[in-house]
Amino acid sequence: MALAKERNLFLMEGMWTRFFPAVEKARQLVFGTKDEPGVLGEVVKVISDFNFNASDSEEYPTSFMYNHGLGGGSSYLVAPYPISAATLFFGGATPDSIKAVGQVDGATGVDLQSSICLSFPPTSDIAPASDNSNHEESTPKLPGAGVAVLSFGLLGESMEETTVIGTKGRMTIRTPGHCPTQLSVTLKGQGRGSAAGTIEYEYPLPADTEEIITAGSYFYPNSAGFAYEAAAVARCIAAGKTEAPQFTLADTLNNTRVIDEARRQLGVAPLSSP
Repeated sequence: MALAKERNLFLMEGMWTRFFPAVEKARQLVFGTKDEPGVLGEVVKVISDFNFNASDSEEYPTSFMYNHGLGGGSSYLVAPYPISAATLFFGGATPDSIKAVGQVDGATGVDLQSSICLSFPPTSDIAPASDNSNHEESTPKLPGAGVAVLSFGLLGESMEETTVIGTKGRMTIRTPGHCPTQLSVTLKGQGRGSAAGTIEYEYPLPADTEEIITAGSYFYPNSAGFAYEAAAVARCIAAGKTEAPQFTLADTLNNTRVIDEARRQLGVAPLSSP
């Protein structure tokens, strides 16, 4: 990172999820735009999971997925996606508490699955209910404060969705959550358990070209979506930018610190260890 900054070069971690139109829309629905406010109110909680059964395509223990020295394990291969979802919808904030539980494979030393709880600190000591300028919220929640409940692993298939819960409603990014094409928003109605309606959004992938079809299509789901990331990076470089606003270097460092702490709590040896 330091070298890229020194030479004024573009640098970005390849977090393609952030560039899908469904995720771009989700960001707008939570934080609003210059013309429209967000619709969920204060974000209270983010729930995100990404688990799959690696044995479908990876041989144990010879696959790189189980190779500690090659960066195998769920915390490096899968965790970045739910962690990125949490930090996105808490505005890039750094969690002030991280708690991780899970299982580490004794034979290979890699973590097989884990659940993480993150706590995000308030950005203000004035709750919406106590703010004289507020006429819409009666919740005592402090702005910015909230929790994330995250799950990731290599042992079994999960729903792979991200749900953002706010004081005014909830939003679900549909499966596959790391490369989504659909999301829905359910606004809160009057009274507990009451909904004021659900809005569905869908953003179909680009159609496969003849070359892709002839080659047998893609191996992983929704791989055509890499085009969104590639186009965004091209626009950034053409504009002389050194980072992409969708996923900055600060985002990478923030998420990496969460992964490092989770691995420490799980008892995974540092990558430099034999």
